[in-house]
Amino acid sequence: MSGKGQVVTTGKTMASEKSTGLFFRILKKYYLICVLILAIAVFGVASDKFLTVSNLTNVFVQNAYVIVATIGISLIMIAGGADLSVSYQISLVSIVTCILMLQVQLPVWLCVLLGIVTGALLGFINGYFSNILNVHTMVVTLGTMTIYQGIAYLISNSKSYFNLPISFKAIGQRYVFGIPICVIIMVVMVLIASFILNKTYFGRYIYAVGGNKEAARLAGINIEFISVAAFMIAGMFIAVAGIILTARTGSANAGMGGDAVFTCITGAVLGGISFAGGEGKISNVVVAVLILGVLANGMQLVGMGIYPQYVAKGIILLAAIGYDTYQKQIKVKKAQKAA
Repeated sequence: MSGKGQVVTTGKTMASEKSTGLFFRILKKYYLICVLILAIAVFGVASDKFLTVSNLTNVFVQNAYVIVATIGISLIMIAGGADLSVSYQISLVSIVTCILMLQVQLPVWLCVLLGIVTGALLGFINGYFSNILNVHTMVVTLGTMTIYQGIAYLISNSKSYFNLPISFKAIGQRYVFGIPICVIIMVVMVLIASFILNKTYFGRYIYAVGGNKEAARLAGINIEFISVAAFMIAGMFIAVAGIILTARTGSANAGMGGDAVFTCITGAVLGGISFAGGEGKISNVVVAVLILGVLANGMQLVGMGIYPQYVAKGIILLAAIGYDTYQKQIKVKKAQKAA
């Protein structure tokens, strides 16, 4: 009898451990979605204005450009780099686009296209000089950040641009079938980035270069080309983000990029993009940015100012970096055991 009881007990224990293990595996895989749901629930209880259709739509509209820009910086980080010039890339693209519309008076579609080309050019400069100088991209983009900032103020004469064409402002302010156009653009950009990373050789090369440059070189991958191309594509995404922001606000100035770089890096790291490169999913990045957006929106609705939001973002960034470091240490230990 005791033997049978022991077997039953052991069977129950194994089943319990198996269920617990499954639970933690699911939690590990979908923890960002769980955090997003929890944040929505908390602020839904804290403020009766939070869970309204208009407010939730506003969260998506406000963060559409952030998501697009974060995808851009994520591509660079997956390739093993970093970009600190995001904020002033946004500002410079916005200024160039407005000058082309208001002063040169080119068609809106052409101005948008040239704005995206400008973003690609800025990305090319970042990637090219990173390879030529053979220093970390963070150092190079720290320099180009100040250059882009100076150019933005010089060509705009430190003034703001208003009275933008209605057809241009529609990008950030109009709806199609009840969905904001900027959100539709954001979804399209997410799908494009996911396709590049998951369905193309170029995307695989980005992961390979970010994971191990020397191994990628030995495998015959042109790592210089991949790095520059990643910066250029990222520059195009950042340019689209700047155009969305300009259209939504209906104005542009040389400082409109604000602290976008901090928010983008926080969103990327929180979304699982490793500073070491070679890791990360676009879907997780989108959820991570939405968490930051819900946090900012919810804190504002409950009466907290901008400074507590800075504190919260800083804590989240440190926590995400700590988690990333912890994951690396686990992988190193596993590799050492396997060896």
